[in-house]
Amino acid sequence: AKRHLGETVAGPPITDVKGNLKQAINFFTKSPVSYTEFKVQCCAVRLFAFGGVTAGCALALFLDPPKSSYWRRWSPLYWWSNLWGGKGPLFLKSKVEHEVDVPELMKQLSSPSLAGLKASAPPPEPAAPAPAKEPTPAPAPAAAKKPSTGKKFKVCVCGGAGGIGQPLSMLMALDERVGELSVFDLNISMVPAAGVAADLSHLEYPSKVKAYSLDKDDKPIEKLEECLSGCDLVLVPAGMPRKPGMTRADLLGVNAGIAKNIVEACAKFCPDAVVGLIVNPVNSVVPAMGELYKKKGLDPTKIVGVTTLDVVRANKFVSEATNTPVEAVAVPVVGGHAGETILPLFSQVEAMKSYPADKLEQMDKRVQDAGTEVVNAKNGKGSATLSMAYAGARLGKAVLAGLSGEKVEEYAYVGSSITELPYFASKVVFGKKGVEKVLPLPDNLSDYEKTRLEALKLQLKGEIEAGLKYAEENSLA
Repeated sequence: AKRHLGETVAGPPITDVKGNLKQAINFFTKSPVSYTEFKVQCCAVRLFAFGGVTAGCALALFLDPPKSSYWRRWSPLYWWSNLWGGKGPLFLKSKVEHEVDVPELMKQLSSPSLAGLKASAPPPEPAAPAPAKEPTPAPAPAAAKKPSTGKKFKVCVCGGAGGIGQPLSMLMALDERVGELSVFDLNISMVPAAGVAADLSHLEYPSKVKAYSLDKDDKPIEKLEECLSGCDLVLVPAGMPRKPGMTRADLLGVNAGIAKNIVEACAKFCPDAVVGLIVNPVNSVVPAMGELYKKKGLDPTKIVGVTTLDVVRANKFVSEATNTPVEAVAVPVVGGHAGETILPLFSQVEAMKSYPADKLEQMDKRVQDAGTEVVNAKNGKGSATLSMAYAGARLGKAVLAGLSGEKVEEYAYVGSSITELPYFASKVVFGKKGVEKVLPLPDNLSDYEKTRLEALKLQLKGEIEAGLKYAEENSLA
């Protein structure tokens, strides 16, 4: 109520409407005034400005108030029903239009279709006729879960408190095949692993979630026995992102060391587990870890590079460009997992048969640079985390389905002999032992794809050799 500018200058009292109006009118004249008089005029103008804004807001609330507001009762639009119809306020009278069925949404996220698996349901049994004079039983709650009778697996997410690790941990916790989930991260992470595990443990799913945390100087091989023992699948969204001025060799030197520490612990505590690496540069890290496993006398096919994000992106982009339902699109993406080493085979997609040839290269380029698209959209404050978690969970579900006895096909970057390169991303078959078969490339590639394939092999070869050199210079404990 004390309106002033400075210690000694004050306008007319608020109750003096005539005086304030006079000063406000004088504000808009061109007559020269002293600085003190100018500040008095400003006080008056401010009073009417605030009054006008307040009156406008009140009028808007009166004429067209929010649906959930008590003001609805007094709006002219509802005078008839309220003053003569005797009805009360309209809020809380009906279900809001934007309400989300959270249990159903979680059920969809955790359904087998996330891994591209098409589970066929048995035909429904005919319903028995209802007994006479007996009420119909109430439907089961939406959150009711049908218990799974199959084998339960233990899964560990290393780096589970990070940007990719948190949503990846949630998606794996929702998988009906997961009985135990270990969430591991360093204690310097922004969110403690214990907090992530506590959060996930409240989900109405049977998986048991437990957290493990290490100091940055601790060695996983010395501390993670309980965390990794008995694991069937280990997903590793770990490592640092590439920073400006950092070469791929620099990034490999840092992230290969991080991956090695985890792989070393896996080799000791869960040597039969499938290890899915989401550690850049994948093109080099996977060969390095695979060769280290081989040197240790273990099965190098247990080391799998997660490249499903390239498939996920290609499917979505083609669906949008061709107006085809995304579930009807399956784009093979082969090669590697960085830039020009990523090769989507659009010639194998029915929806792309009529796609303009002059736009194919543009679509190819978009799949290659999709990661940059996300980084730019986040203004450099992050990279692809949610879509990467989805893609990692898709691979994880395929692995678990294979371990449970199904034959499941999915794309991954693995040791391979389908080209002259020792590692290559292509469609593989997951079974009870992990990767059981690497399927060959289609033999009817387009001329454009054949040219791209030869070009990417040159680049991928150099990145693989960098990983092999790392393996030569290092060994697992």
